[in-house]
Amino acid sequence: MIRLSSAALVVLLSVAGVASAAVAPGNYIRTLTFGGVERSYRLHVPPGYDGGAEVPLVINIHGFTSNAVQQEAISNILPIADREGFIVVHPEGIANAWNAGLCCGNAGIDDVGFVRTVVADVTGQARVDRARIYVTGLSNGGAMSQRLACEAADLFAASAPMSFPIPFDPVTVCQPSRPIAVMTGMGLTDVLVHYDGDVFPSAAETFAQWKAIDGCTGATPDVTVVTGASRCETYTQCDAGVEARLCSITADSFIGTPFEGHVLYLNSDIDLSEEIWAFLQRFTLPDPPSQAILAGTNQVRSGRARGHTEIAWTVAFDGETWTAADGSGHVYTGTAQRKGKSKTWALIPTEAALATLGTIATEQLGAAGATGDVTVDPRSTLQLVVDRNGVPVRIKGALRLLRDGGPAGRLSVKAKS
Repeated sequence: MIRLSSAALVVLLSVAGVASAAVAPGNYIRTLTFGGVERSYRLHVPPGYDGGAEVPLVINIHGFTSNAVQQEAISNILPIADREGFIVVHPEGIANAWNAGLCCGNAGIDDVGFVRTVVADVTGQARVDRARIYVTGLSNGGAMSQRLACEAADLFAASAPMSFPIPFDPVTVCQPSRPIAVMTGMGLTDVLVHYDGDVFPSAAETFAQWKAIDGCTGATPDVTVVTGASRCETYTQCDAGVEARLCSITADSFIGTPFEGHVLYLNSDIDLSEEIWAFLQRFTLPDPPSQAILAGTNQVRSGRARGHTEIAWTVAFDGETWTAADGSGHVYTGTAQRKGKSKTWALIPTEAALATLGTIATEQLGAAGATGDVTVDPRSTLQLVVDRNGVPVRIKGALRLLRDGGPAGRLSVKAKS
């Protein structure tokens, strides 16, 4: 029998939903540590929220040189959230930027992992409908929304990137784990990110790639709505009930400046935030991954130094990818490989997950009197055992630690339901 500390029990209860109604309606600034850096996000909980029912969550991401406050103001999404009853998060990028592929700097920063961690943090505080988590954003934030649709389709039910195409060259680099509904907004008169492409891919290339990803049929979009000097075209006959949409907007924003036509919310034809929510809210994750709370221990050793902590992980698994959140702002992700025909899977952590585990091992060894940082051998894997329904029941692994390229001990992870 596993004995949990009171702190671990709080984590378990919160993740399970017993204590997840703790947050009250209002506006908050939350901070968390990710990748060794303290980061923040703005959290808006609508007036009608009482914790009695799960509600949708929208992540709304600011552009390059902008910030969460400005994105909140210019997108004007909060009145919609208050009317419709969903939670909104405006995360802050490092140096007012996001690592979103072709845009806009911050190389080496795992912003996909950061957004995943923000979602995990919010779902630990509020009753979020995990099948109705959405993302949108403007400019560099639009690029992040595209990238998250490409790389986090297991988490987001739909995406609405504004003012940026798929941020990869070629766009075929974008290969999400499933068909996902995407509404791309591009500016017909945008002088910064050109509609027909230049430095970045074109609107047409992006639309064609989402059509291909989503398995949409038809030579041309089957629904076209023209409003003034703007239009929205949609493929509705796509795999898994998703849709691919391109809204081509004639914006009135910042005429005569380098941002002319770029801030799409400022246009005379479409209330874009209303259009975004009307699109997003129609989609849900088709098959949420099997999920379980696993509790156990982390044990680390290096020479004479020993460390030991209790863990409570929420593990989600869909047979292809896995995610584990530990309730302390740490989120681990990766791919999975089945071992023969058994119920055991090898979990291959991402570089970001290995880095997080290395940081935790370093902290534990430091508390035990050891000096120097350790990393986790990139060849390390964990093992996951599932029941006949594919629900996680046990996770374990002995991860080899390295210091200056040489052996430095082991981090052992053991947890079960």
